[in-house]
Amino acid sequence: MLIRKIKFIVLFILVFASIQINAQTRVSSPYSRYGIGDLQLNSQAWSMSMGGIGLAYRNPNTVNFSNPASYTAFDTTSFVFETNVVSNFSELTTSSLSQKSNYTTLGYMLFGFRVNRWWAASIGLLPYSNVGYKISDEESIANIGRIDYLYQGYGGINRFYIGNSFKLFKNLSIGFNSSYLFGTLNKIRTASFPDSANYFSTKITNITNVNDFLFNYGLQFNHKIVKDLSVNIGLVFGNSQKINVHNDTLAETVISANGYDYVKDTVKYVVGNKGHLLIPQNIGGGIMICKGEQFLLGVDYMTQNWSDYTSFENRDSLKNSSQLSIGGQFIPKNPNTIGKTSYFNRINYRLGYRYSKTYLQLHNNQLTEQAICIGFGFPLKRTKSTINLGVEYGTRGSTEQNLIEERFIKVSLSFGIKEWWFVRHKYD
Repeated sequence: MLIRKIKFIVLFILVFASIQINAQTRVSSPYSRYGIGDLQLNSQAWSMSMGGIGLAYRNPNTVNFSNPASYTAFDTTSFVFETNVVSNFSELTTSSLSQKSNYTTLGYMLFGFRVNRWWAASIGLLPYSNVGYKISDEESIANIGRIDYLYQGYGGINRFYIGNSFKLFKNLSIGFNSSYLFGTLNKIRTASFPDSANYFSTKITNITNVNDFLFNYGLQFNHKIVKDLSVNIGLVFGNSQKINVHNDTLAETVISANGYDYVKDTVKYVVGNKGHLLIPQNIGGGIMICKGEQFLLGVDYMTQNWSDYTSFENRDSLKNSSQLSIGGQFIPKNPNTIGKTSYFNRINYRLGYRYSKTYLQLHNNQLTEQAICIGFGFPLKRTKSTINLGVEYGTRGSTEQNLIEERFIKVSLSFGIKEWWFVRHKYD
């Protein structure tokens, strides 16, 4: 029976992976043009609802990917599964123009279970970064006329991980995630000359293929202060790592007609140029105060040295990023209380706020992002399964210095299922 369920998990992951790889649009932002794209923060609905906190969070009914040490919170008789759907509605604004966009996509798929009393594990697939943009510009040059520029990008990097967590002492756990990064970053630049018949359009396509391993580590300590009141402390760390990539470049002259580009000549074609992306060191810490299962309040802080980032040994203009997250959760009635109570008293009510300095610096201005978050956890009757809804409203960037301000509403709907897979049933 267990073997059949494991086979089902593997099949489910493969199907989900094929959907992720072939997804056409998972982000729509001009800022995804830089670095390795738009980094995907923890989009788990329960975490997003509380501003993104999770480094100190421990819950036997939830897979907390943000800190692998949390997996020892799983109990020994259950199997936890979580997946979600994410929708993003954004408005891009300059000093004179605005444009709206939206997309919906599958988010992640996570599994968690106990191996024995001191060892727990997790398996999952989720996005690491996404690229999706289409930007046009123009200029006029004497004796040539107008030149139209078009910049397009799509694709992203996915992460498949196997995580392990070990309980060293009663209140202390450590863990690590072994992740395999894979995906393609596609970037296209086109220059066309609508006012001149003497110049052909030029199109340059750059494709970067990512395939390599990434490791990160975590630690959690929990201590009961008084009855029903405890404190959790979490730490995470990822050392600087070189990721193997290879790059394909194609430069062509094209003729545009009837909305299509027809290739005239191939100017340059380079395949399989091998190199590295340097993913820089990151470190983070969090603290959480919990009153039983009814109330929690937490703060997380994370930073990553993106100024050390290199692509094919070339440095970029990225800056060190940081994020501060504050959030909490309240359940009106203790979920372990025996007796009838209103369903609204068993709902998880969540609220949070996050502020971050992104790794982007444009026109000598490091872009910031902030969001207000709210969410709910709806328990299902007679189970430990939950439907989680998270919503955040935020802004990124600014209209100052000819930049773009991005306002967004992000909605995450996740399904957390807890099954008693490892219980041997007895029949009379």
